[in-house]
Amino acid sequence: MPYIHVSRTPGRTLADHHAVQAVIGRPEGKLVSIAGEADAALHVIDVWQSKSQADRFAAEVLFPAFQKLDLAPGSDATYIDFETDDVDVDLLTL
Repeated sequence: MPYIHVSRTPGRTLADHHAVQAVIGRPEGKLVSIAGEADAALHVIDVWQSKSQADRFAAEVLFPAFQKLDLAPGSDATYIDFETDDVDVDLLTL
């Protein structure tokens, strides 16, 4: 079942996000990733094929990359996550 993970990380920027992406690459199982800045925070929405893939990626790849780059989210970061069977994505050419 698709899994959605939404994060809001105050004090982080899109440049920080790009730095992390350069280290981690495109993980298997991630379907869509959207990132942007608003209200002095980085917002990221990720859509995964499953929660287990997202959890494994976070533990094995993402958190080590945060440590390597000294870009770990602060205690003020917030998260929302949920599983869904309703994902509709129209691919855009930007």
